[in-house]
Amino acid sequence: IHADDTISWQTYHRPPGIIMIGDDQGKGFVEKALNLIIERLPEYKHHKPMTTLARALSDMKAGRQVCHPALFKTRKREEFMIFSQAAMINPTNRIVAHPGKIDALVKKDKSVDLIELLQYPQLSFALVKERSYTQIIDDLLADYLDQKYLFKMTNTDLSSLFQMIEKGRIDVSIAYPFEVNYYLKDSNKREGALKLYAMSGMEKFTFGSVACPKTEWGKRVINKVNLALDVLKPTAAYRKAVTAWWEEEAATEAFNVLYQNEFLNR
Repeated sequence: IHADDTISWQTYHRPPGIIMIGDDQGKGFVEKALNLIIERLPEYKHHKPMTTLARALSDMKAGRQVCHPALFKTRKREEFMIFSQAAMINPTNRIVAHPGKIDALVKKDKSVDLIELLQYPQLSFALVKERSYTQIIDDLLADYLDQKYLFKMTNTDLSSLFQMIEKGRIDVSIAYPFEVNYYLKDSNKREGALKLYAMSGMEKFTFGSVACPKTEWGKRVINKVNLALDVLKPTAAYRKAVTAWWEEEAATEAFNVLYQNEFLNR
């Protein structure tokens, strides 16, 4: 196989999207969707090295033959990456807090306004280095986080972050609901050790894409990925893959409409 025909899918242990360690290894929803895409790209040799998000991004910046199966499009990333059509659909990020810490901010519908939260005094915040929380959230965070007590975690398994919030060492972070649910299930934690809040005024679901470097090679791969997604996304198998680990949220009529009308057309 020619060197140009090899793709390194740079991923890392981030359950339940990508599960590289433990009993559920290989059963993450990003992995399941990626495997379906890979089946439709037989002309390439595929590697899945275990890496970090920071490494994946720096390799793409350097124009190496690496891709990532599920990233948000952001202005910063579009400078050196090319993105596929929507390949992933997820429930939006939630605010994760130590119980009782931000009760004063919780609205009647149980949501919390992110700007109010960022303006709330003396809160310690932890975020994952290089992670995008969607462009809208990233822009809000950028305006405030230099003024907060901010802890930037390297891109590892989030269980250490959730433990710090449980123990009260960190007050607040942002994560997906399925990441918290997986942590609670996996560690047999009691419910209520962490509080989850929707963000006021945010869309209920977000879309992620396959990303490759902005090179001729990257453009060729993304063109082929897009052709594969055209075929895959309307199938029950692909829908089942991308919604693994959050089937309850995906079982609603609202999600069904969104999948058909938005996800298939983006």
